[in-house]
Amino acid sequence: MLPRKYFDRFERYLLALPPKTGNRKYAKRDLINQRFHLFSDRGVDAYYVPFHHTNPQAAVALVGLTPGWTQMEEAFRAATNGIRQGIKGGALFRHIDSSGSFAGPMRKNLVQMLNGIGLDEFLGVKSCDDLFDSGHALVHFTSVVSAALFKDGRNYGGRGPPLLMVPKLQNWVTTNLAKELASLPRAIIIPLGMIAGEAVQYLRSRNQIKADRCLEGFPHPSGANGHRKKHFELRKRHWRKQLVDWRARI
Repeated sequence: MLPRKYFDRFERYLLALPPKTGNRKYAKRDLINQRFHLFSDRGVDAYYVPFHHTNPQAAVALVGLTPGWTQMEEAFRAATNGIRQGIKGGALFRHIDSSGSFAGPMRKNLVQMLNGIGLDEFLGVKSCDDLFDSGHALVHFTSVVSAALFKDGRNYGGRGPPLLMVPKLQNWVTTNLAKELASLPRAIIIPLGMIAGEAVQYLRSRNQIKADRCLEGFPHPSGANGHRKKHFELRKRHWRKQLVDWRARI
């Protein structure tokens, strides 16, 4: 997550955006522009997204790669509408987090997989769909890089160039992400997809996080991941056992 100081820096630009209600959404030109630009490195452009919520009591941390356009747009709508409703501080950040995290069609796939390894039982919820609503206090949503990343105007997928070969992104992993995961001592860590898994493994190799906390190899929930179901079925028993073992330790 980005520190709160970034929200203070970009709040005036958030307030300048027109409100979007109902089915109305922001266009890319509204958000992917110089006002919200953070940095560029090796052809990858990083843009601010108002994700600032942290949950040190979380029992699980879900780690995506980076907010894509869908998540970015959802987060900005939640932020601008929340501000206009008078929501402030931590309450605003929780509102944005539950609205924009893993937004879009992949949320359904993610919930099915998490229920499939018994995370619903581990957390004591009816379904992992509750993590986006009444069970939000149990989860910490984050990304390897919590800024929105684009390459040639498209969502950056972690390759071409490889994320850990981009100096500013590698530095983000070893500072921002490492510090964030260290602040969640009770949470089992589930990196979603190959690139997120590589970033978490990199932190393990630096002794910045422990192996027994990580459900490695978890597939990305995107519908575009054609091998998702087969890969999940092959390893779901292993991940279920890891949850049982972790519960015995905490």
